[in-house]
Amino acid sequence: MKNIRNLFCMTGVLSVLALASVACTGERDTPEPPETDLRANITIKELIGRYKGQAFAAIDTALYIEGVVTANDISGNIYKKIFLQDSTAGIDIEIEMTNNHQKYPIGQRLVIDLKGLAYGEYNGQPQIGDQGENVTERIYEPVCDEHFHRQGYASELNVPEPLNLTINTVNFIGARDYLGMYIRMDSVKFDSAGCIYVDQAAAATSGNAMNRLIRDKYNNTLAVRISAYALFAPDTIPYGYGSIQGILGIYRDELQFFPRMQSDMIGFSEEPLD
Repeated sequence: MKNIRNLFCMTGVLSVLALASVACTGERDTPEPPETDLRANITIKELIGRYKGQAFAAIDTALYIEGVVTANDISGNIYKKIFLQDSTAGIDIEIEMTNNHQKYPIGQRLVIDLKGLAYGEYNGQPQIGDQGENVTERIYEPVCDEHFHRQGYASELNVPEPLNLTINTVNFIGARDYLGMYIRMDSVKFDSAGCIYVDQAAAATSGNAMNRLIRDKYNNTLAVRISAYALFAPDTIPYGYGSIQGILGIYRDELQFFPRMQSDMIGFSEEPLD
């Protein structure tokens, strides 16, 4: 017992000395934040304008975009893609990677070297991907590692405030300008309040997802796209008016709105209102 007490005593002394050493030297094991000397030489809006309307365009010049990850697959409602946004526009980055939120969390600033990648518009949606046979393909992780350069640690402070728009603005005025951007719409309600977000049987015949309409007080509507694999797919659609945040997309001529996670639905009621 005496030897055991001496061992604990010695261990305690060593621990105190180790802590004192760290306190005095200020040393920590935290790695330095990732940095790159690369800088954007084209904005996302300029990039989209350069290749506007093209289903596939190989990028063979030294172009760099820089922006912040505003959406990923954290809730399962967005699949094998992230969205990158700068001060001018947002864009869909197609990547062949599940759980991409672990590597590219929301709030991560990235510089992307576009040379060797491709731009394309898939059913109207501007995308960055890899160069396939006259088609834009998803970028595999090793290629992402070559072309995606982190700038510091991910932080919520990096994420821009969502652009506050109305359904009317999105539908009729300038939808293309907002594709791929993080936006918010206030004073909207779900037509299907009280139902679950995704009826799995119905979703099986519609691309494993469902559209749920939101409506403003002027009866303008917009489709909210919910994946059957979203974590909140089996939850009940809330009641009343509230706000919704997410990414604006398009499929052919139909605008679609993608919440990134359930917390993007704000201020609704869980119970029916009188």
